[in-house]
Amino acid sequence: MAAQYRLSVCPHDTAKNLAGWFLLNTYLQRRLGFSMHFEPSDNFNVEREAVLAGGADFVYANPFSAWRFHQQRGFVPVAKPVEVCDETLLVARAGAAPDPSQGLTIASATDKLIVHFLGLTVLDELGWPLSKMRYEFVGNHLKAVQAVLGGKADAGFVFNETWQGLSASSRSALQVLGETRSRQACHCFCIGPALLPRLSEIRTVLCSMHEDPAGQRVLEDLRFRAFEPLEEGALAALSHLLPPEAA
Repeated sequence: MAAQYRLSVCPHDTAKNLAGWFLLNTYLQRRLGFSMHFEPSDNFNVEREAVLAGGADFVYANPFSAWRFHQQRGFVPVAKPVEVCDETLLVARAGAAPDPSQGLTIASATDKLIVHFLGLTVLDELGWPLSKMRYEFVGNHLKAVQAVLGGKADAGFVFNETWQGLSASSRSALQVLGETRSRQACHCFCIGPALLPRLSEIRTVLCSMHEDPAGQRVLEDLRFRAFEPLEEGALAALSHLLPPEAA
């Protein structure tokens, strides 16, 4: 009986276009000649813990999850979207002048995503005293924006993709105090031990999708230009962004 593998996708991405990920799963099964079950999750922590418990063989993961999967389950990175990186913006209400010397409340989706850790590097570069900051973890990136706009937080960490998707009126009501341009973190495809013997074939299929009409249609549906190879060292490089307790 042929093995059936399992696909897991970061909830941030399935929330944007769930149907597109089902199409990608179908495409990969046809091109790779194996069965792969895809059951989406709408919760970052639930999805991550399911993979760590052995619930997936093939993942499209946010950077922190990918690092955890690599460290704890032996997942290996395969490919990433071309010219798509995770960055963080520090925002405050337009016209406000936050005084960090006495401490501020900063809205963040969760301290379980690389967006938060990148945000800490912004605070450090600005000279804000990290020990005096208070963090309000609100569940997702859009709620972090809303917390700042609603006056529930003095500033907020915002995922660059979330910022780009905001309406013009929301962006005009905010000011950007700082942002990362590290290009060190990215969502990526990784495979677990069961699929490692097929790593080269899987990487070739993903990275040639843009050359195949059927693959190009899937990419367009997911709003990706193409995928490019990603080597194992890309995840190891993330460790310096993480505090010791997270790493």
